[in-house]
Amino acid sequence: MRLPTNEPASQGVAIAPAAATRPGQDEVAGKKTRQRSIWPLAAVLAIFCLAMLSLLFAGSLELDRFARNQAHSLAETAVAKSVTDVAFITRDYGFWDAAVANLAESFDAEWANDNVGEYASDALSMSGTFVLGPNNETVYAMKDGTVSSDSSLFSPSPSLLRLATLARTTSWDDPQAVSSFVLIDGEVFVASASVITPEKPEPQIVGSFTRCVLIFLRALDDESVAELGASYLLPDLRLQSGEADDGFDSLPLLDDRDQAVVHLAWRTPVPGQTFLKQTAPWMAAIFLVLAGLIVMALKRAYAQAAVVERLNDELLQRSRDLEHSQRNLMKALEVAVEANKAKADFLAVMSHELRTPLNAVIGFSDLIRNQAFGPVGHRKYVEYGNDIFISGQHLLSLISEILDITRANAGTLTLDLHAVDLAELTDKCLTLMTPQAARQRISVDVVNRGGPNIVLGDEVRLTQILTNLINNAMKSSPEGGRIRVKISPVRPGEIALRVIDKGCGIPKNELANVTEPFRQAGTYQTRFNPYSSENSGTGLGLAIVKRLTEAHGGKLHIASKVGLGTLVEVTLPRHEGVCAEGDAENKTATG
Repeated sequence: MRLPTNEPASQGVAIAPAAATRPGQDEVAGKKTRQRSIWPLAAVLAIFCLAMLSLLFAGSLELDRFARNQAHSLAETAVAKSVTDVAFITRDYGFWDAAVANLAESFDAEWANDNVGEYASDALSMSGTFVLGPNNETVYAMKDGTVSSDSSLFSPSPSLLRLATLARTTSWDDPQAVSSFVLIDGEVFVASASVITPEKPEPQIVGSFTRCVLIFLRALDDESVAELGASYLLPDLRLQSGEADDGFDSLPLLDDRDQAVVHLAWRTPVPGQTFLKQTAPWMAAIFLVLAGLIVMALKRAYAQAAVVERLNDELLQRSRDLEHSQRNLMKALEVAVEANKAKADFLAVMSHELRTPLNAVIGFSDLIRNQAFGPVGHRKYVEYGNDIFISGQHLLSLISEILDITRANAGTLTLDLHAVDLAELTDKCLTLMTPQAARQRISVDVVNRGGPNIVLGDEVRLTQILTNLINNAMKSSPEGGRIRVKISPVRPGEIALRVIDKGCGIPKNELANVTEPFRQAGTYQTRFNPYSSENSGTGLGLAIVKRLTEAHGGKLHIASKVGLGTLVEVTLPRHEGVCAEGDAENKTATG
């Protein structure tokens, strides 16, 4: 029977006729090209500029908002701290047995001056002090360092009386100071009132009488407000009657009825606007540069569009010329096909004619190098005879490979098909390759899985396939390397023969070409000593392997990575059964 070799009868390349293009279509295509060259670039740059502006503007707004909130929090903290300081002192003095004895039970003017009067003005920075009796009469008063117990001179305002009433509602066991802001004679004060209560009141006196009240006043004047602004980083801090003007923020200071006594105002911080003003010149410069780049890009795009139009016109003209010369090219293609066939016939004839004298050269040189008829005299003759023998064998191998390639391309490759055990075939190949492996100190391991692995093929051609693969693996392996041959079933009805080495590998860009005749991977002539140019071969090994594999109905797959090694896989159809005597043996197939 005859098997096809899956190769075309010639290697000619068909040239498809070029399609003509109508002039109207060309003009539209030129306009579209111009639009694609200009507007996308302009749109990208415009979007980028708008995005930058939006980002900067949004960032400045967020920064200003954060600064306003921060300033407002600082102002609230400053006010709370001022109120807390006065409230703490008031409660500390009111909840004191000495204050009860000298201010409520029996008034001691000297003690009052030393503790809640002149001392409070000098040491505690209090602007005023009131000690009110059970009926809110003025028992003792101090204003700006001047003391008196005359109610006609220093009488509490209605807001202070309300604070006193609130203070008396607090607990006897743990009285708390009541605080608020008050406006007295046009001045703003922090006022805090606390009942004068014994530290450990007797149960029988709790609630039995109306307690006296101690009130401390601390003025919020320009000086104290300025200190407050400096301490809490509030610029231009000031007091004003109404809400904040433009550019200012404010916080109301409330009395005991939650009504605004006065407003504490400060300049609104705007770090975002300040940043924009400072960076505006730089941003303007950047946008000018971008605008210049846009103009340059647009000019370049227009120039490119003009070039594209010119090239398009030239392409149309060439297309017409190609159309006119297509008939001549087809005739030339037919002539090339005939020439290629003649070349194949010539190579086949010449390969046969060259083998006869070449066999004589090899035979006679073998006699000379082995000195079959006695010593030849000078040892150089033996060396030359050996060189002639080796060169002749190399040339014979090259001619045989060229003849195989020629037959495969011409579709005349002959296969002698019968059942072949790949494991036995591998053992025979390793026997042939043992001397070469020993010279390079390379070990070859065989792994046979799922046997018996039998295919229907030409044993000589299969041996040629495996020998070429092992030989290539040895060439790509360093001295002392290791090669693995694996035989195993893969998909149903197929057997894979893999040759794996850990040598120099094949570059990715050369994998697609290594199966073409006279093409080699560059790594075979680089790093390792055995791969010098004279030992690298002719580049026909993998080409023959590919064609012989396809002639058997199989497939060749190569995977490799430089520096890690190469895996070559030959997938062959499994032989489904051993044929009866003589059925599958000695049958030939001609493609």
